[in-house]
Amino acid sequence: MWRSYMNFRSAKADCIFSGHYTLSDDKVEAAVLYPGMRPTVLRIRLRLRGTIPGANNRMDLISLVTSGVDSNEVNGPDEDILGIVERWQDDETHNPDVPAVSHRRGMTPFVFIPFEEVETSVLNLPVDKMDYFVPG
Repeated sequence: MWRSYMNFRSAKADCIFSGHYTLSDDKVEAAVLYPGMRPTVLRIRLRLRGTIPGANNRMDLISLVTSGVDSNEVNGPDEDILGIVERWQDDETHNPDVPAVSHRRGMTPFVFIPFEEVETSVLNLPVDKMDYFVPG
């Protein structure tokens, strides 16, 4: 189970979505379902690596895809959405109203913020306050 924070400076409780992940060798695959009138699944593929031998302290983004889910495929937010979409192609959608979109531009740096710093971190500012970040 993993959690993502998707809103700008909202309270922690208002912006937590849960999902599922698998770890295989140096690859992480995760999926989270955004409910609504047009359910959408966010699929993320990452590669683990380390800056020193034996450490897995970096994640490289391989792919980030959103696509539609047929409401008959999912019973609720606690269902194993990763199990449902694990064999989908990157351009596959199961709802014609929600096309599959591969998000690539500007997504190379993947920054993690400790849970206790989400509401105060400068990396969690809205776009009108910070429109770029240079990783170092």
